[in-house]
Amino acid sequence: MILLVAAGCRTAVNIASFRENAETAEAAGDYVVATEAWKFYFSQLPPDADPGDTLYARAAHTAFRGGDAFQAIEWFDKARDRGYRHPEMNLVLADIYRGQNNLSQELSELEYYVENHEVEQPDVYRRLFDIYYTSNRTEDAMGIWDNVPDVYKGTEQGLDRYFELNKKLSNEQKADSASLELLALNPEHVGALEWHAQKNYEKGEARYQREMKRYEAKRTSGSYQTLLRQLKLASVDFRKSLDYFEKLWEVNPESRSEYAVYMNNIHVRFNDKSKADYYRKFIN
Repeated sequence: MILLVAAGCRTAVNIASFRENAETAEAAGDYVVATEAWKFYFSQLPPDADPGDTLYARAAHTAFRGGDAFQAIEWFDKARDRGYRHPEMNLVLADIYRGQNNLSQELSELEYYVENHEVEQPDVYRRLFDIYYTSNRTEDAMGIWDNVPDVYKGTEQGLDRYFELNKKLSNEQKADSASLELLALNPEHVGALEWHAQKNYEKGEARYQREMKRYEAKRTSGSYQTLLRQLKLASVDFRKSLDYFEKLWEVNPESRSEYAVYMNNIHVRFNDKSKADYYRKFIN
């Protein structure tokens, strides 16, 4: 343990000793003692003395390593007030604020870092993306997606968030692509299954309603043959939808009453009364 020089009169020798104690403790990796030494050093400086931005920043880094986050913030603020702009400061402060669940301050530090420095740590973009996503800043999240590390983009969490964002923005093609990637990673992903189940159902139902309306407007043998062809195509869409709903029926039973509405309707379209009646029993 490195002993701190006792505080006495403000002599140049004592002040220098406090700094020497801090630097020696830093070198030894004893950041708690080093932080206390820096406190003594700054407290003993004459009122008109300014140690400068880099010394405050150095002490702040030491306090951070020593587990004194509040002291680190105070000294970083003093360093910044004196013009200190090193990018590492923003990253350390963002880390501190994240540990304090201070999302707005963390975001401020990360945004400043990205806007004013060359980003050498791509995970910064991942963290920014996560903050924007959880804060419902949809456009901002999508705006930095291309900068997010590929490793994260390929995870279920990353794809799930990208999928949800594209749904909010009505980017159907991108949502469709993301949903397929999600199902490749997790065949039981409820959101992706629901996406395809509803999409195919709506496609089939829209075709069914459209063609029935056309046929009712003009009943001829030719239009009837056209109707049969189109209803066959609608049945393909309904079958695809039903496959997804059957999977959902097993993996997400708490939503069966919702799924039953679609499954009942599909079996009505298939003229399968027994199955339609079975699913009707689950509709609230």
